[in-house]
Amino acid sequence: MRRQLRVGPVNPGSGTGGQRARAQRLDVLLGLLGFFTVMAAVQTVVLEFRGDAAVGSALLLAGLAVALRAVWRARRKADS
Repeated sequence: MRRQLRVGPVNPGSGTGGQRARAQRLDVLLGLLGFFTVMAAVQTVVLEFRGDAAVGSALLLAGLAVALRAVWRARRKADS
């Protein structure tokens, strides 16, 4: 007789956990992207006011904003 290994509340062989788990993962990703988008925006504004080159920071901000919007739309789609 073969015994199953129990790994607490998480069963590694059970798939991704369904819609609720997907929504929670997207919420975490939204939080991380949101935080770093705000930090990039602050950095870009500070660099602009100081007169330093802000092209790299602005490109990073644009990329983060696009990623944030994409995850936001995926999160809204996960609700419906």
